[in-house]
Amino acid sequence: MNKYIVVLLFSLVGFSSCNKDYLDITPSDRVVSDQVWNDANLVKLYVNGLYAGIPHGFDTHLWSKYTDEAYGDNTWLMGTWTADNITSFGASSNYIDYFKRAYQYIRSCNIYFNEIDNSPVSDNDKAALSAQVHFIRAFIYANLLWRYGGMPIVEEIYDLGDEVKFGRNSYQEVLDYIIQEIDAAIPHLPEKYGYTESNFGRATQHAAIALKSRVYLYAASPLNNPDNDKSLWQKAADAAKLIIDENAYDLVPNYENIFLDVNQEILFARTFNNTNGHLVSFINTNHTYGGWGGWGGRNVPSQNLVEDYEMINGEMIFNADGTINPASGYDPQNPYVNRDPRFYQTVIYNGDTFRPELRGSASPDYDVTMHISGLDASENPILTGTYGIDSYKVNGDNSRTSYNWKKFIDRNLVISRSNGGYSQPWIFFRLGEIYLNYAEAMFELGFEDTARDYVNLIRERAGMPSLPSTITGDELKMRIRHERRIELVLEAHRFFDVRRWMIAPEVESDNIRGVEIYKYPNGELLFREVTLIERPQWDDKFYWIPIPRSEINKDSGLTQNPGWD
Repeated sequence: MNKYIVVLLFSLVGFSSCNKDYLDITPSDRVVSDQVWNDANLVKLYVNGLYAGIPHGFDTHLWSKYTDEAYGDNTWLMGTWTADNITSFGASSNYIDYFKRAYQYIRSCNIYFNEIDNSPVSDNDKAALSAQVHFIRAFIYANLLWRYGGMPIVEEIYDLGDEVKFGRNSYQEVLDYIIQEIDAAIPHLPEKYGYTESNFGRATQHAAIALKSRVYLYAASPLNNPDNDKSLWQKAADAAKLIIDENAYDLVPNYENIFLDVNQEILFARTFNNTNGHLVSFINTNHTYGGWGGWGGRNVPSQNLVEDYEMINGEMIFNADGTINPASGYDPQNPYVNRDPRFYQTVIYNGDTFRPELRGSASPDYDVTMHISGLDASENPILTGTYGIDSYKVNGDNSRTSYNWKKFIDRNLVISRSNGGYSQPWIFFRLGEIYLNYAEAMFELGFEDTARDYVNLIRERAGMPSLPSTITGDELKMRIRHERRIELVLEAHRFFDVRRWMIAPEVESDNIRGVEIYKYPNGELLFREVTLIERPQWDDKFYWIPIPRSEINKDSGLTQNPGWD
């Protein structure tokens, strides 16, 4: 048996089955392989640790700031990333670059399959554990496929110093491998775990089928399916329909509650607790004189996103030519009135009320005041003591767009970076996405009525009017895509959606905008749009993330993505 060293990431996995007795080994963060594979309990802990290889969106700033959903303190949207600096976007803060981390965990999965048959784990437990590892390995390869396209499929174990050259497998070969891994997992997984069960957060049949639905949906899309092979759309629809027909999940009646705790809409999630948590509530909450105390200015909703929320009557606020749609009833002097209810459950805006108990006498009306000199503004002469425009800036922790996130923020928790972390789950798959996957696939298969019906289920839950039967063809396609933008905002879909639909040349070339709000002595407000990030012209090489040059230099058989040499 090879005496490789196994690194167990105990601290990253919050399953209740972990037992601290197994951490009392020297060195404390490493376990020699003989000790792992000769102890059934350590094998289970090893598999627990593999879940940390699936990237979740609560690592620092979510993925919103790498899309048109948000403005943030990053250079990604300026197009400055290259094969030489891409690893700076791959730390625990974002997982844009996922190459090194993915293959570290793939190696750990391969070690498991190399050793499990010689371990003392019972046959029943072996089947269950192996199914989880097949699922995890499939999810890791899916994340590679979505970022880079076809990548090397590696099932062997190599030691330090081994000279190995990997050629890239094709997109289709990796797709087939992912499906093979999912199909190997499904028979030995439970259908689901109840959201109050201690095992909630482990792989299930339904999680595996949901992954299959998303993998096929992406594969069927224009970027990866230029010939529009309908069989891929059919497979995406079939997988989604399997979940729907189980009747095992329900849409949570109140949209904002989906994201605050585990619930009956979630198929698969990364769970946390208050001692092993994340910092999303702290990082996405405005600092403000009013006392919220977070780092919110580093990732805040863009004006681009805010403008895409419909009015409550179902009308878009702007026409295609940028003029105001008169049928919407939109008033630019009162821009936050009568909008899609999901706007109020996702975005903190000027005039909103958010955690008034933290503000005390600092804000007598307890409203959010994002206007210049308001308590929550990024420019505030009250705080600086002068009125020179250059001294208005409070700090980088206040929103530059005049918005903050409300989605994912538990209003009952202390806003602090030292409270052990927050426990809201990161949702990988939920019923709302499955409905939208099914709607999109069915539209592409020619079943417009069915597609419209499933979009309308999402809209009904949100409190929005149904799409009428008169919306058909390209307009219906646009509305299905628009529904994903609004319903799934902040959930790490937008980055891939705009690429797979091949609308990125337009969307990714739009400047990132915010608003400055001025308050007249009579109380009236002036909203002035500002450009915060000037986006470069789209280059088709941006469809795929470059492989780090350091990895290309290590392996002469590994070819770079087009345009990144």
